[in-house]
Amino acid sequence: MVAIFVAFMFVSLVLTDLSIEKWKAWQAAQAGRAIAARSAPEAAWRIPEGAGLSTAHTWSFADRAGRLKIGADPFLAYAIGAIGQITLPRVGKQVVPGEALFAIEHDGRRLVIPSTVAGKVVAVNRLLRKQPALLHSEPFRHGWVCRVRPAPSASSSRLRRSGEHANQWLETEFTRLTEFLAPRIPVLSPLGATSQDGGLPAPGCLHELPKSAWKEFAKEFLKWQ
Repeated sequence: MVAIFVAFMFVSLVLTDLSIEKWKAWQAAQAGRAIAARSAPEAAWRIPEGAGLSTAHTWSFADRAGRLKIGADPFLAYAIGAIGQITLPRVGKQVVPGEALFAIEHDGRRLVIPSTVAGKVVAVNRLLRKQPALLHSEPFRHGWVCRVRPAPSASSSRLRRSGEHANQWLETEFTRLTEFLAPRIPVLSPLGATSQDGGLPAPGCLHELPKSAWKEFAKEFLKWQ
């Protein structure tokens, strides 16, 4: 009986020690994530001159021929983080506001990004099929998604945020994201800790959420009107 008790105490001490070590490692990891969460977006969300942001968190840039070069804005890329696959639109497809333009997938979860303009898809960035991470690392250069030739009657009113106005709007969207995550992520989780200490949610914060929450995110943040 005494031997069993001693063995039990030994196992308890070992498990306690392991728990302490895991807790210390967790704290160190969260400290790093918190620093990255505060510093990464500020540089990434700077919008190039001439680019406009839509309510669906896409950016567009009109070329000399009047075509719109479109991609995912830094907010969307930051929230998703690692990207498994990007579904590009078909060249020649006629798009209308509110209908799917492209989709982003990760680990069985999917976000459908709606078009905010009517027109015809005239080109797609096939490089994204092999390197979807470009959507996150170089959103305004090699990470563009497609080119759309707007219909003659198409309105660009939904692509109205540009310059400093766009940057300020993105800041408010990150605040809304923190508020969106708060009731959906436990306080003791990595994202909960990051948000509560005054920093931004960690990069790839959507990975912590189930499929149902991705649908809620799309409804809340990917609006085409």
